[in-house]
Amino acid sequence: MWKARRSKRRRSTRGFAMVEVLVTVAIVILVGTVAIFALGRSDRAQLQNDVAEIALILQQARLQAAETGQPVEVQYSREDRSLATPTASYEFGRGVTSTTESARIVIRPSGESEGLDLVLVAGDFTRSVALDWLTGQIRIAR
Repeated sequence: MWKARRSKRRRSTRGFAMVEVLVTVAIVILVGTVAIFALGRSDRAQLQNDVAEIALILQQARLQAAETGQPVEVQYSREDRSLATPTASYEFGRGVTSTTESARIVIRPSGESEGLDLVLVAGDFTRSVALDWLTGQIRIAR
């Protein structure tokens, strides 16, 4: 009997197919893009959280001075990245720094103080918390 010979072509198994390479590159780009956006949002979120906490501490110090009739001292340390009053303290979050020099201010019962303009920086984002020297009003700005 006669048998037809089948050709025994072997597929080349060396290297990668173009589709495999393109899929790998697309996945790497997607993961990198997600990571970049996630890091940017965490810097912004941390900065907003720090600004809100600092504004709250300053507001509480102002109210404490008005209620007790006694001045309240607020210490800001650039080196320690912290803000402290006799009743509360706050250390800035990861990645948040300040361009403002260290200061010690006293908030009087009338709301007057030496004033403070605290500028916080996290990555490309900047926010500031200002304590008005005359009225004691607290403003948050970009």
